[in-house]
Amino acid sequence: MGLSLSGTSTGLLAATALISTTLAGMPASAQSKGITYPKAGVVCDQVGQVCYDSYGPSIAITKIYFGQFAAERLRQNRRGSTNNDFRLSSGQACSIQKRTCWDDGWGEKNVARGLTKQLFSSNQSASNASSNSGNRQVTSDTGYCSLSQGGRRVFDGSCLLKQVSKGDRNRYKIQLQNGTTYVFQDNGSGNYAITDSFGGRWPVTFVDHGNTGVFRFANYKLVATQNSGSSNQEASGAALGAAVGNLLNNLFK
Repeated sequence: MGLSLSGTSTGLLAATALISTTLAGMPASAQSKGITYPKAGVVCDQVGQVCYDSYGPSIAITKIYFGQFAAERLRQNRRGSTNNDFRLSSGQACSIQKRTCWDDGWGEKNVARGLTKQLFSSNQSASNASSNSGNRQVTSDTGYCSLSQGGRRVFDGSCLLKQVSKGDRNRYKIQLQNGTTYVFQDNGSGNYAITDSFGGRWPVTFVDHGNTGVFRFANYKLVATQNSGSSNQEASGAALGAAVGNLLNNLFK
């Protein structure tokens, strides 16, 4: 069946002009190329080959979507840096502290609502959730964790921080984004030991940096930073028990 294109071409040109005009008036977040949302709470930049979550650039997530080379490059670029704010190849910028992204970069005038929601809204429902069952209390919070073995970084990314309290005893669980779980168990005397997902058990030493705690056991070092702000709390008991309780309650309140 033959078709006449003479009138159609004019219509196509008009439609193209209309689409171009419409796109020009759309916010940058709606036409950002190379920016993908592979899963809830994650944004990946195809140009820079870096993935981000609500805590900033993530080496672990970058490795998943862009491979080992991209992850190592990010690790080198991030070495010594304490600023997790970032800017995407689209020109959009995100502040971790303000939990907001902007289409106009660090001009911070035009909020990138879609990008902000993607990064910072998915964690809020799970954060600071707590429940009670009789005299057993469970409190959870999200956090950022870094795990090293023998001085070599083996994980860097999001984690779930959980406290289970029953009477005077506490159990603290850290679940890394890759599924590995570490459990700190109070033996009732103010001392803690850790049991990992493979059944290993070791005594734990701590360094308290306020909202960040450093856990050392065997040849591992686990650095956990609580997502929400900490509060000053005191734990009863011996001096060691008080120090441990204060650190863990700050991390897992």
